[in-house]
Amino acid sequence: MPTVLLLTALDTRGEEAAFLRNNLETLGCKVLVADMSMRAHDREGADYTCVEVARLGGADFSVISQQKGTASITEPMMKGCINIAKSLHEKGAINAIAGFGGATNTLFISSVMRVLPFGFPKLILSSSAAMPAYAARYFAHKDITVFHACLDLNGINRFVKDLLQRFAGLIAGVAAVQRAQEADARKQVAISEFGFSEICAQRVRSACASMGEYEVIPFHAQGVGDRIMEEMIADGMFDAVIDLVPAGLSEAMLGGNRDAGLDRLDLELESGIPVILTPCGFDAISCGPYSRRHGDPLWKKRHLAKRKLYVQDEMRVQARTSKSEMEQIARAFAKKVKKAKGPTSVYVPLKGFSALSVEGGPLFEPETDAAFVKAFRRHMKGANSLVEVFEMDCSIEDPIFAEAIVEGFRSAMAEVGERAYATVAKRAGATETAR
Repeated sequence: MPTVLLLTALDTRGEEAAFLRNNLETLGCKVLVADMSMRAHDREGADYTCVEVARLGGADFSVISQQKGTASITEPMMKGCINIAKSLHEKGAINAIAGFGGATNTLFISSVMRVLPFGFPKLILSSSAAMPAYAARYFAHKDITVFHACLDLNGINRFVKDLLQRFAGLIAGVAAVQRAQEADARKQVAISEFGFSEICAQRVRSACASMGEYEVIPFHAQGVGDRIMEEMIADGMFDAVIDLVPAGLSEAMLGGNRDAGLDRLDLELESGIPVILTPCGFDAISCGPYSRRHGDPLWKKRHLAKRKLYVQDEMRVQARTSKSEMEQIARAFAKKVKKAKGPTSVYVPLKGFSALSVEGGPLFEPETDAAFVKAFRRHMKGANSLVEVFEMDCSIEDPIFAEAIVEGFRSAMAEVGERAYATVAKRAGATETAR
């Protein structure tokens, strides 16, 4: 029998929670309810009461329930739910996590769900799923499924009953699925890519896969996909990363659409696994839609309308980065790379960082790319011995560039394997000596 952890606030959604629980149990699920309520109430039905949730979050519920604001009291309640979810997951005691509510509850529930790993079922029924200001925050960076309720989940009426019944069916179906445990000894390799790196990415993927011992998992570097990639690396799901497109960093710095946050690269470089990087994507700012050019703050601040532009369509527009921006990016990129805790190689194609900036490309500006190379070279002085930089007299689309990346990847993995073998041998020797 699959078990579902249900997050809900019984003080405001007690009747609805009971209806959902009954439907889940009818569908063959065991339900554990964690009560997120922040006000005292006398409703029953919680396996983890709001008092216990607060205690597990390091707070006294009697104090929480007397406070008027929600900012200061949300954190301990959320922490308590996180501790419950993590503990149950680590014990293998739950098969899915679910919750429902409006904007506040959805943000709370999704924050709890983010601590659980990729692949574990996470479902939310939300009346605010389509709010532009919040939507991405609900599920970005994690595989959270959001079911848009279209109406307020307040009170039991025929529409709410219908929604909760269908939501129960979704939860029960996902929870009952036995995830395939494939016997696969291959090492897992993450690779970031986008359309302007496709030729190189395809060659690298194919060559790595042909070795037989690696499974290559691609992530779309549009700001969210590459962020998810890094969080999965931090969760220990990958043995290496070929980060062809780290431009989520430059987009964050400059205000582009593919913004992955100013902490982009931090998790992978701190992980200790082999990391391969290129400057692909640093040569452009994603700034669509094209209609934004009329008075938009980004376009106005950076004078994008006066630059070389590649207009794929109304929604997708790429503007050439300037020399000063490239120097700024190079400095930030070097600062991060120098902190690498594992074998890290940076491959720089001197004749074009992406399909946009190769000779004949719409954003071809070799002098601007050269400004990046010069600045990066300067700021990389004093890098630790784990880091290597290779400047190559070719473009990212030349076969020799992909071949160099693959060979560098092969060498890094072999070196890691040799170190692991030496460590095991050393420990075995120490054991023998002790005996």
